[in-house]
Amino acid sequence: MKQYKNIQEVPKKYLFDLESILENETFENWLSKYQEILDLQIAIKDSKYDTLDAYLEGLKLNEKGVLISNKISNYLSNNSNRELNNPLFKELENKVQQINEKFDEKFGSETVRFYQNIEKIKVWINDPKLANYKVSLNQDIENYNHKLDDKIEEFLVKTESSTPNYEEPFVLLTDSETDYGYVYDQKNKKLKLNPVSRIKFLKSDDAILRKNTVKQWKKATSQFKQTLANLLYQQFKGINVEAKLRNYNSAVSMLTSNDKVSDEVLNKLFTKVQSLKNEVHKYNQAFAKFYNLKFKEKFNKKYDSLRELTNVKSNYSVEDAQKLVLETLNPFGKEYMSIVNKAFNENWIDYMTIENKMSGAYSIGSTYGIDKKFILMNFDGQFGSVETLAHELGHSLHSYFSDTYNDLVNSKYPILLAEVASIFNEQMLYNHILKTSKNKELKFQILASMIEGFFGTVVRQTQWAEYEYNLYAKIANFEVNSSYESISQLYYDVTKNYVYKPLKYNPNDLIASVSVPHFYYHFYVYKYAIGQLVANYFFAKYELEGEEYLQYYINNFLKKGGSDLPLKILENVGVNLLDDEFYEIGFKYIKKLIKQYIALGNEIFKK
Repeated sequence: MKQYKNIQEVPKKYLFDLESILENETFENWLSKYQEILDLQIAIKDSKYDTLDAYLEGLKLNEKGVLISNKISNYLSNNSNRELNNPLFKELENKVQQINEKFDEKFGSETVRFYQNIEKIKVWINDPKLANYKVSLNQDIENYNHKLDDKIEEFLVKTESSTPNYEEPFVLLTDSETDYGYVYDQKNKKLKLNPVSRIKFLKSDDAILRKNTVKQWKKATSQFKQTLANLLYQQFKGINVEAKLRNYNSAVSMLTSNDKVSDEVLNKLFTKVQSLKNEVHKYNQAFAKFYNLKFKEKFNKKYDSLRELTNVKSNYSVEDAQKLVLETLNPFGKEYMSIVNKAFNENWIDYMTIENKMSGAYSIGSTYGIDKKFILMNFDGQFGSVETLAHELGHSLHSYFSDTYNDLVNSKYPILLAEVASIFNEQMLYNHILKTSKNKELKFQILASMIEGFFGTVVRQTQWAEYEYNLYAKIANFEVNSSYESISQLYYDVTKNYVYKPLKYNPNDLIASVSVPHFYYHFYVYKYAIGQLVANYFFAKYELEGEEYLQYYINNFLKKGGSDLPLKILENVGVNLLDDEFYEIGFKYIKKLIKQYIALGNEIFKK
């Protein structure tokens, strides 16, 4: 892969076209328009509740502001992410932030004003003029039972920027201030350990390096364990206090209220996923067997789990990757494929790695009003980059259909549904490779990736979700304190239910109980597990019913956006999260993959 230093060196066909966001106007013009709308919103913040028509005009004015905000935020964030060291975009981001902070100060709490006029809203909501807003307005009306005193709500809005954010010190401790130290390899060479090099070292053929990496990593990540435990405790305690003050049954009830996900749904997820422990064990046993045959040495789970049994090197060009993705997604039909081709031909995607570019990949959010649903990635020529391209296109196509077939207020699909389309695209890619490739080692590698991806998303995220669920409850009931020992014991008690043969409690092996960033995301990770299982369900239906089902999926899922509650959208496509059959379909899928993995491994790794 050719390496590029800066944007100027990269051919234009490999860069996303961010200037198109501005539609031939200057950034300052858009900022001026944005300021005008904010000033108008402040001017009518009270009078808009005088009549239905005035209220409707207020909603439409807000939408105009959102459309311009989407342009401004995407123009700045994507330029900034592509050139992290470019001071221009940081300066402009600070300027916009100051404008928004001044607006917040003058505008005050819209929540307070809404609830002061709630009786009017309850009458107006049945008027056809507000039909498009009915879902979101009903949600706001329901939340009235959880509103605090007007002065308190106003105070919370005005002090939001100075409210303690426990995630910030967590990130500082785990990213900036943790010195991971050095490790030695078998040649006694001293190597710097960090989160990136750790993975590389654990995949190494050097047994001494792998062992030293595990030991040093444990030592480094444990040095702030009591501080991290206290931060997590305070984070969860604060949310518990708010939930109690707002009259929710629990913190989790508050955090899942917008998606209407009940405790019954969550407990069903926990119980069903725990039943996969035998499948996880079967896969781990097969991996250990193939490891022993491949390397002629005894497998040690603690040190050898990331060592690759096969490593098929790829050398895809961007054009090769595009061609493979087009072949993969072709069953989705004409409308879908026309948009994929637009993405490739009209510079939706920023492919190449340059110095000071954000790592990883994403498809943009806040997309309404922006024709191109941009993707940032770091293409390296390996198969993983093809996976990333297919995955992020899933997100972008979901956004495109959602924005095209819904008005602004109903276009934004919730996080609970956000990963479905991207995972579905991955499964289409894997299926295509498994059917067309004659390379056994590549197919074995893909099967391993699929299985580990499923376990990582469904099993691990569900396990973490149950831990969070219990931690909120135990803190609320004063059954857990802020010490690392207390919190790690709870983590052990939960996670042992997901393991075929759990080890004895050892606090030194449980640093994950306080070091996972997702624990600061307000009960978030269960949504990944559900997204994976829903994608499995859709893929199973496609295998059963063929391409006709893909059109059904596009019309009844992708195009629905956020036009209804997420569980309602799922119910309308046959997904019931309380139905055993839904889980069995997903589990049947992973069982089939493990069976294929074992059969292929037995062919490749012979005694």
